[in-house]
Amino acid sequence: MQQTEEPCMVLLSAEECTMYAAVGRNKVIDHGLELLGQSFHLRWSHDDKIVYDTRKNTKPKPQTTPNGSLLLTNLQLNNTGPYQVTIYDNAGKLMLEKTTHLCVLLPVSKPRLTHTCTDASVSLRCDVGNSVDVNVVWSRNRQTLTGSTDKTLTITKAMLKSVDLYMCTVSNKASEEKSDDVNPECAEDSSSTVLLFGMKLWLMVAILAGGGSLLLILFVITLVCVCQSRRRRASRIKVTQWFKL
Repeated sequence: MQQTEEPCMVLLSAEECTMYAAVGRNKVIDHGLELLGQSFHLRWSHDDKIVYDTRKNTKPKPQTTPNGSLLLTNLQLNNTGPYQVTIYDNAGKLMLEKTTHLCVLLPVSKPRLTHTCTDASVSLRCDVGNSVDVNVVWSRNRQTLTGSTDKTLTITKAMLKSVDLYMCTVSNKASEEKSDDVNPECAEDSSSTVLLFGMKLWLMVAILAGGGSLLLILFVITLVCVCQSRRRRASRIKVTQWFKL
């Protein structure tokens, strides 16, 4: 007598994503039961299409673990959706029916950390290619900086130490990447200093101002000398004329 499988008794489902994975990665969807050493009838379906059945030859047949969990390899965006597992014992009694909603996301790329120095602070920027729904965490010397979740981190130069290393970590619900450590050293920024003839403007102005004052003094001294010379010459002419008389 052929045994019949009893209708569904337990249904576990989720309207939103209950599991996440990144494109190109592998993922195991576990049913949660311990089935090793037992005889059972196992069926996995994706979007109501049977993808694995121990009693049927499904093609292409995905891999499963020895315990019957579904192993998905090289995931793509079209692998997103509900995965339902149904397990019966040898008597046809339903042991489990469970739905897992898998969401496959693009992985985040490795962020690039740059910094810009100003007169009073340093701005660090965490640049990431795929920035949709990305979380950012900052760390200094591998210690998380709580409360810093923006893509830009500003540090005052008074707080900046020459030995400090900064790093940003970006993540979404399926993947995580870290930037390289960066030591944001800020030497004197010559690009922000106005130069005149290769010298700092304030120094050149001081020199020119000092030189202008010196020229003015020399001009006054010269003028006084010329005036005195003319007076002496005029006096000698008058004395000469008096003797002639």
